[in-house]
Amino acid sequence: MQAIRTAISRIPRVGLACLPTPLQEAKRLSDALGGPRIFVKRDDLTGVAFGGNKTRNLEFRLAAAKASGADVIVMELDQQSNSARQTVGCCNRLGMDTILILEGSEPEEIQGNLLVDYLLGADVRFAHSRAEQARMSRDAVAAARAAGRTPCLLNDIPMFDEGSAIAYLESTCEIIETLSTQGLSPDCLYMSSSGKGQAGQVLAQQLLGGFRVCGITATDEFDIPPRGAEIANRTAQTLGLDLEVTPEDIVNDTGHVCAGYGIPSNAGNEAVLLFARTEGIVLDPVYTGKAAAGMIDHIRRGDFGRDEVVVFVHTGGTPAIFTHNHLWLDRRAGLKKGDQP
Repeated sequence: MQAIRTAISRIPRVGLACLPTPLQEAKRLSDALGGPRIFVKRDDLTGVAFGGNKTRNLEFRLAAAKASGADVIVMELDQQSNSARQTVGCCNRLGMDTILILEGSEPEEIQGNLLVDYLLGADVRFAHSRAEQARMSRDAVAAARAAGRTPCLLNDIPMFDEGSAIAYLESTCEIIETLSTQGLSPDCLYMSSSGKGQAGQVLAQQLLGGFRVCGITATDEFDIPPRGAEIANRTAQTLGLDLEVTPEDIVNDTGHVCAGYGIPSNAGNEAVLLFARTEGIVLDPVYTGKAAAGMIDHIRRGDFGRDEVVVFVHTGGTPAIFTHNHLWLDRRAGLKKGDQP
């Protein structure tokens, strides 16, 4: 563990997140599911702009950008991106401006993450396609340079992927250390992941052993096992860690994408309601809700004994609750208070 922390300490970093985040046992959720012991790693409480996993990553990403002299950050992202919201908040703390190039037309109703982007003061621009998004980003970078600024397209820096892996290598160390104070160790970690953060968890698994890692993806954009292995190996090299991760080491459940990226699912909505009504923990229906649905599905099919320890990493995304407000106003959409799953 100390060797891991020493390796991470050599990577340039800016302090942004409230760390370590809490690890809370979800006893009522566990009772509702008939076991196992479930703990929730509260990375929704990282402290900037509603929190979330990206604040951990941005400590490394923005350190790399600052090292290049950047004073303007340009990002290409989805319209309701959690990353966009946290990036703007973190850049505000560092005195950097942010230009967001978001895919899609400007909606009539500004809600969720997009509302927070405006609240935080981002320069928000909309692109109708990925190609237009790339062109607009190039134009934004060129215009900033012409104005005497030093822009950085954050999507393009190597630390964009590696920062996620390093952050979740460290987060996994926090989980193990916290559980050890109770005489416990994790049997399995769950997290919403398209490969980057899970790469860090798998590095911890390879280095420390004794637990499984199961990512649950919310997108079908990536072939996650080779992607995660490539990011893990690149990160290991950056950290000076002598190991190799193969695609076979990356276990990622693709069965909860359902209708598609950004589209809530019935199982995900049930998971959001179940967490809320047993533990008072608010998930979102796009990422964490679907990841929780995957974990719940595995528990219900009997993958764990009652006394095993499962950790769900809550990666944030809370503002999406407001974007999809109709799901919670229509009682037919999910459990009523007091109902059992």
